[in-house]
Amino acid sequence: MIRSVGAYLKIRGTEMFKAIFALLSILLLHACVGSPAQSNAPRLPTDAEVEQYNASVPADEHIVCRDEIPVGTNIPRRKCRYVRDIQQTSTFHREQLRRALQ
Repeated sequence: MIRSVGAYLKIRGTEMFKAIFALLSILLLHACVGSPAQSNAPRLPTDAEVEQYNASVPADEHIVCRDEIPVGTNIPRRKCRYVRDIQQTSTFHREQLRRALQ
């Protein structure tokens, strides 16, 4: 009787493993399904939209978009920033460099 219970548990365990593996495979495949329209990432403006926006605002509120390559990858990413933010960042970094060199 002990042999038959052991054999039953082995078969049952194999069937359970197959069922769990199938379920996990289905869940994994389902997680990979999605369209780019469903992503939470904000949509960056096109060059035409940036040009149209820049024509209607003062110079310090203009937007500048360019492709930047982040550290650790060779894949360029489009980054859009306000001119005033670029100037503030440049001023901050120049000031930090000046302090470091004193």
